[in-house]
Amino acid sequence: MEKQRIRKEQLVYLNKSVEFTTELLRFTSNTNYTDVLTSEQSLLAARLNSIGDKLQELQAIVDLYGALGGGAE
Repeated sequence: MEKQRIRKEQLVYLNKSVEFTTELLRFTSNTNYTDVLTSEQSLLAARLNSIGDKLQELQAIVDLYGALGGGAE
């Protein structure tokens, strides 16, 4: 549960990072498109990690169910 909370916070902050970097690109010369791509890449990596976390959770449930004698044989 703690891992999920932290991952959700990370996704929120990375979304904001993408938004802010995009706005900086539009209105100033303090950034370039590479910075936008880097922030988007970080967001994508965090989303993929979040999916991996969910997969691990579901796999653990399936493994527990099997260990307790559930499932077809």
